[in-house]
Amino acid sequence: MRRLFIFGLIGALATLSGSTLRQLSLNDMILQSTSIVRGKVQLASAKYHGSMIFTHYTLQVTESYKGSASGQIDIGVPGGTLAGVTQRYAGSPSLNPNLDYVIFLWTSKTGLSQVIGLSQGLFSVIATQNSPLMVVRAASTERMLNAAGQQVADNDIEMPLSQLKTQIQTVLGVQATQ
Repeated sequence: MRRLFIFGLIGALATLSGSTLRQLSLNDMILQSTSIVRGKVQLASAKYHGSMIFTHYTLQVTESYKGSASGQIDIGVPGGTLAGVTQRYAGSPSLNPNLDYVIFLWTSKTGLSQVIGLSQGLFSVIATQNSPLMVVRAASTERMLNAAGQQVADNDIEMPLSQLKTQIQTVLGVQATQ
């Protein structure tokens, strides 16, 4: 029994050390997400979901680009620390309090809203002097495969927030007419 537990633990630890992500284009994220919101993180706490720890962030929604999210919403991200136990999951994003984000979310069958594609669906909103608001997302460092199963490199994304909003409206408008 002890040997079985040790092998199970080794297997679990091996899966935590790295992730393979399916690369999602911006259009993929727009179409596959349940909601797309802009907001600021207010609070964070950790909770168990089965044997996994999730960090729950409370997001104060300032704009909704897809779906009907408003007010405050709860977002769960795999990993965190609870009662002295820390779990980390490669590719999981980390949100910082009081920062402004655009987040592409999907809702699981249990009702938990999560960032689509792990870190792929989290964009920081950056205000710079004398230029429009920008959304930026660093390329993921995790192993990534395209839809055909071929390994690909992810790319940074940086664009004006207004351009992102237009792209969301355009993609959703095209979907609505099909």
